[in-house]
Amino acid sequence: MIMRWLKKREIVIYYLLYKKFKYNEFNIGLAIDLLSPYFSKKTIKNTIKYMTKIGIINKLNETEYRLIPFEDYLSTISFQYLKRRATLRRKIQ
Repeated sequence: MIMRWLKKREIVIYYLLYKKFKYNEFNIGLAIDLLSPYFSKKTIKNTIKYMTKIGIINKLNETEYRLIPFEDYLSTISFQYLKRRATLRRKIQ
């Protein structure tokens, strides 16, 4: 599966969550309170759901979450990208 790079909105949401909670647990209510001056409730929930799906946020239970280190996400997505580039480069040569 090829993962897409994060959009600006997703990076900003990750950053704001990281600034407030670091790698500690947080619940969806606290996340909405933190992000609601900038994003709608629907956008916040959908973005957190997507980021959970791709593995940059761990869902601990129904309402509790924890961020994973951004470096881990970059390692995963960069590896997939470089692997794909190497395959495409071999086909060209």
